Amino acid sequence: MQKVPIVIAKDSPFLTTETRQTRWAIPYSFACLNARIDNLLTRNLDCFKGKRILDIGSHMGTFAYSALEMGAEFVQGIDTEEKTIERGEELFEQAKVAKTRYDFKVGDAFRYLENLEEGSFDTVFCLGTLYYMVEPYRLLKLMQKVVKETVLLDTFTAAYAAVQGKDAPQVYQSINEESLELPMMLTALTQPEKKDYRLPHSFPHRDKDLSLITLPTSALLEIWFQSLGMQFTKIDWQEYQTRPCTYHDLVTPEQKKSSHWADVYSSGVRVSYLLKK
Repeated sequence: MQKVPIVIAKDSPFLTTETRQTRWAIPYSFACLNARIDNLLTRNLDCFKGKRILDIGSHMGTFAYSALEMGAEFVQGIDTEEKTIERGEELFEQAKVAKTRYDFKVGDAFRYLENLEEGSFDTVFCLGTLYYMVEPYRLLKLMQKVVKETVLLDTFTAAYAAVQGKDAPQVYQSINEESLELPMMLTALTQPEKKDYRLPHSFPHRDKDLSLITLPTSALLEIWFQSLGMQFTKIDWQEYQTRPCTYHDLVTPEQKKSSHWADVYSSGVRVSYLLKK
């Protein structure tokens, strides 16, 4: 397995205060986080070194901070959750990052992007955010408008619906490899209240709050990229995997517990793309 450089140390407050370290799919643990920084950022240094970055769904700014550490000129973060934005500002102050190099906003990504001029940022990060958007194609279109050069995208696909959530057993019985290669999208219910943030666009149902996740197949994503006139490269995670894996290997709680974080990428449950204008 690939040996990766350390950008976020084990004792960094970006890790010691992180509440998502034990998630099965994409844990914000020392090993997983630094490996993702390596493959998504370090290997694409020319996309953000010396450039202005927009980080959509920035949470507490871990990837924004990493980009600045590796030479980005300025990072603008935006997220709907006020408390995670406040936490990010605290962490950046602790790290003594110059305030001229970053800004965080609490707000809706669609409204924010709609009010930006074309080519406002060199690069856009959309890491773990697209599937929380009720209109993912619209978000891609807006990102294509505001970016000058590159969009870095990391998201779950339709296969995620077969392995995550209480409806996964029924979904699993209804899909197969052939259907997951079709240009289609699955929309699934989820709880809006997560461990340390709340999803927007929730709605009440039988005394509960519900929200949606939108999960296009890779085939549909690539059709969207082509329709927007964007060149795309699928990012390879093979160097980080520990075994051959498909979504069939990630269905049960026992399988999830014994899985390695890179399994979600090698199985196609999650994908990453570098998009160029």
